[in-house]
Amino acid sequence: AQCRIVEVMQLLLSAVSAAHPAAPKGVAALRSLSLSIASGEQLAIIGPSGAGKTTLLHALACALKPLSGELTLGEQNPWQLATEPLQALRGQLFLAPQVPPLPPRQRVVTAVSAALLPHMSTWQALKNLFVATHSQAAHDALAAFDVADKLFERVDRLSGGERQRVGLARCVASSAQLLLVDEPLSALDPSRAKQAIASLTQAASARGATLVCSLHQVDAALANFPRIIGLRAGELVFDLPSAQVTPAMLQALYGDAVDEMSQPALNQDFPLASPLPAVMHCR
Repeated sequence: AQCRIVEVMQLLLSAVSAAHPAAPKGVAALRSLSLSIASGEQLAIIGPSGAGKTTLLHALACALKPLSGELTLGEQNPWQLATEPLQALRGQLFLAPQVPPLPPRQRVVTAVSAALLPHMSTWQALKNLFVATHSQAAHDALAAFDVADKLFERVDRLSGGERQRVGLARCVASSAQLLLVDEPLSALDPSRAKQAIASLTQAASARGATLVCSLHQVDAALANFPRIIGLRAGELVFDLPSAQVTPAMLQALYGDAVDEMSQPALNQDFPLASPLPAVMHCR
């Protein structure tokens, strides 16, 4: 199968069930989920810990093959593509995990420039490890999150919040048409969180990219995203414009876990004994 280069990224899930490979056999974190996401749309996914938010993002990132149902990106089923065209399709998306896979001894400029790997030759990619060939692009992306002064710092000298912002800068630095962002505010104070969300949504709007962001901070989701997806136990509870999401709906969605609406909880989509590998979906 051939991969058609897609300048817009529309997504369609039809009764998709998915599970992490380390989960017990037959245990799905997503259950028969159907969604349609238009190209250029911005939406937030909310729900209690273990709802399937991270699993959904990894399914959209072509990191988890559905157990059943069908996923299409830009009218293509990624799992029907051969290895090379699948890699080309993945090069059009960027997955920003909650804990960025940043090599500790690497300089920030090199880590951020890695977002441009899909557009580099093998030689250019190797050169980028030793020479900051895209320092201006990295600087501009870091500036959006107020960490431009860390451009030539080593990653292991950053605070947790700085590392998270560097991970988000990589997302902005990429030219991906699908941005998948998992819990981007977990290590940020309210002021930095507000700045980070604004930078993400503005960057997506500027390039017409599709932005899907999972959030525990419900207030931030309602204030910054026009569409809200509510998940609980791997199932869709509601899919509504943010203005139509009521306190009663949120109470029903979170149940006894209402404290998670403002404070990040432990990610229960994936077993702690088998953490996710540091998959780089900028390739």
